[in-house]
Amino acid sequence: MKISCRVIAGYIIFISGFFLGPELAPAQESLFKEQNGENRSLVQERLGLEDFSELVSQISGAVVNISAEGEVLTDEQEEEIPFPFFRGEPNQPTRSLGSGFIIHPDGYIVTNNHVIGTDSSEIKVRISEEREEYVAEVIGRDDKTDLALIKIETERKLPILPLGDSDELKVGEWVLAIGNQFQLGQTVTAGIVSAKSRRIPTPASGPYDQFIQTDASINPGSSGGPLVNSSGEVVGINTAIFSPGRQQFGSGSGFNIGIGFSIPVNLAKGILQQLYQSGEVTRGLLGVVVQSITPDLVEALGLDKSGGALVADVMKESAASRAGFKVEDIIVSFDGKAVQDHDDLPLMVANTVVGKVVSVEVIRDGKKITLHPRITEYSNIEQTDSTNEIVVKGDRLGLIVSAIDPALADKLEDAEFSGVMVQEVEEDSPAHKGGIQKGDIIHQLNREKLKGPEHYSSILPELPKDKAILVMVRRAEGTRFLTVRLQ
Repeated sequence: MKISCRVIAGYIIFISGFFLGPELAPAQESLFKEQNGENRSLVQERLGLEDFSELVSQISGAVVNISAEGEVLTDEQEEEIPFPFFRGEPNQPTRSLGSGFIIHPDGYIVTNNHVIGTDSSEIKVRISEEREEYVAEVIGRDDKTDLALIKIETERKLPILPLGDSDELKVGEWVLAIGNQFQLGQTVTAGIVSAKSRRIPTPASGPYDQFIQTDASINPGSSGGPLVNSSGEVVGINTAIFSPGRQQFGSGSGFNIGIGFSIPVNLAKGILQQLYQSGEVTRGLLGVVVQSITPDLVEALGLDKSGGALVADVMKESAASRAGFKVEDIIVSFDGKAVQDHDDLPLMVANTVVGKVVSVEVIRDGKKITLHPRITEYSNIEQTDSTNEIVVKGDRLGLIVSAIDPALADKLEDAEFSGVMVQEVEEDSPAHKGGIQKGDIIHQLNREKLKGPEHYSSILPELPKDKAILVMVRRAEGTRFLTVRLQ
């Protein structure tokens, strides 16, 4: 049997938000009501740093081991199963192991979505060192943030872990990680907070990832367990490790090298409350694709300084489109809060009630203006990818490009969209160094909209040397601004 843990090694980002539910329905009971006042039985004051034994003795009873078992898969089905489910011996069911912790005495348990998998026939929970196992019911799950809420039925009142304030967590502060590491049983490790708001370049990452980084050992089996401060409060949900032994999900052998990541509990609170109330998470959508403003983009766009979120694309029929957002707008404030970098915006949208009209300050052509989008509900949008075999000669940038196929133009559903498609990118060329990829559609070059290959070729000789040249490309995940520099 193999054990699993979500392991970091690649990165994706897209822009939308999820409603964290700051305005809860009055009639709904709070999932966290038992954690206040006299009901809190854990350590109330911060302990000294010499010994964590008293703290561990009071919190360990609320940490659980979780095992999930799926169906027996064929070889073809096994190739399509999501991480972290693994198939053991032939004709044996898939299995996943991890941890969780109790947040309500009626048996509500927090864990990672990847621990319980997507097609589990049975989820079993074992509390601390008890011999008895409980069969858990899935209350709700959220794959975007890798969180899940499950419930077990028991007649006794269960111990709970109170949720702390991850915003107040300080780099260098002591934390404990608890979980079923390597299936050895409950294991406690200590360390410090190494960094906050950490985003890691991984294929599994999303726009809401702002991990707490810690050197408290997190290993396979830790996923879903709590990261606890010295007051006995949960400040994070242990989720991932960075390991040189894993290059992609579900392969290799991952282990701790002193870098682990936890979901901040403040990010989890609203999601868990929504899962408790309705079993699902309502998501909001602004409708822009944004990117960071690099020094080269500052030069290419003629800006005074970096900062804010650069709008690379505006979705049709979106809140942003209706409010008048435009490509090259720089979002500097959202609902009264400064946007320091493009990474800030997804979580700002996330904390916005769907349907709310917000004030958004943008810089356009050097002037600050205010737009007022009404946040709409998110729905998944399928992306398509196409190729074109018609090619033309290479160029100064190190590219081989072609005209956009009419069939692709129809799929883009944008009559005004034009440009050229990248067929090949020469290694170590200016285009390669600038991040242009095979399959990209170049829409603008040096801030000029391209009408086709002939127009593109006519611009190439005029491109300046030793200067950042702005290139606007469209790819599967949306539009991006890149820069290239000719030597």
